[in-house]
Amino acid sequence: MSRNTSGARIREVGLICASTSPAPAPATTAPPPVTAAPTTPPPASAGEAGGETGTPRCHTADLKVSIGQGEGAAGTLYTALVFKNATKHACTLFGYPGVSWVAGNDGHQVNVPFTRNSVDTKSTVTLKPGAVAHATLATHDVGFFDAAKCKPVDVRGFRVYPSNETRAVFVALPTQVCSVNGIDAGSVTTITEGASS
Repeated sequence: MSRNTSGARIREVGLICASTSPAPAPATTAPPPVTAAPTTPPPASAGEAGGETGTPRCHTADLKVSIGQGEGAAGTLYTALVFKNATKHACTLFGYPGVSWVAGNDGHQVNVPFTRNSVDTKSTVTLKPGAVAHATLATHDVGFFDAAKCKPVDVRGFRVYPSNETRAVFVALPTQVCSVNGIDAGSVTTITEGASS
C-alpha cells in the first residue's frame, strides 16, 4: 500500500468521525430538568396532616354531612355534626369545620360564624369508607336572651365547610337564632372519631 493511499484513508476516517460526533450543546438559560418526586411524600402541614402515609385529606365532595344526636342542659343544646366518608377510599379530617347559620332562599349568613372551642386537642381522624366522625355544636335557646338585643329570626340550618376546605355544604336544621352579631353566636369543637361524644 502506498503512502498516499494511506494518507487518503486517514483523512476519510477523520471526516467520518467528525460528521458523527455530537455537536456541542448551545448555551441556554432554561431551568434544569425537574427531578422525579421522592418516594416518601414530605410531611404534611398542620392543616393537612394525614393519619397514614399517602392517605388523602377528605374533600367536601367526599363527605356526607348531617345532624346527629343532640342533648340539652341549662338552655344549651349540644348537637353532633356528623361527617361520613362517602367514597371508596380512606381519607383524613383534621381540625375544626367552619359553621354559620343561614336563612332565606338565598342562603344568606345570620350572625357571625361559630367560634372555635379550644378546649379540645386537634388530632387527625382517618375515615375508612363508610366511617364517621363528628364535631359538637353548642347553641342556645333564644328565649334566654333579651329579644330587643337578640332580634331572633328564623334560619334554615347551617353552612358547613369541612376542615381545610373552601367548598361548603348546607345542613338543614330549622330554628330561631339571634341575628345581632356576636350575641349567641354558637361554638364548635374540633373533629373527633365516631358519631357522637
